[in-house]
Amino acid sequence: MLGKEIERTRRRVNALEYHAIPQLNETIAFIEMKLTEEERGHLIRIMKVNDLTESEST
Repeated sequence: MLGKEIERTRRRVNALEYHAIPQLNETIAFIEMKLTEEERGHLIRIMKVNDLTESEST
């Protein structure tokens, strides 16, 4: 009975280690990349607005 539980636990650990955790790490990397792209886009928009307001005021 103990051997069955150890084997079951080992399978769960392997599933986490080789499937779930790498998939979560990929998802985290993807989300970070998308947030960085959005942040860069916002920064560019702000810079363009600043340029337009400066050119209008001069």
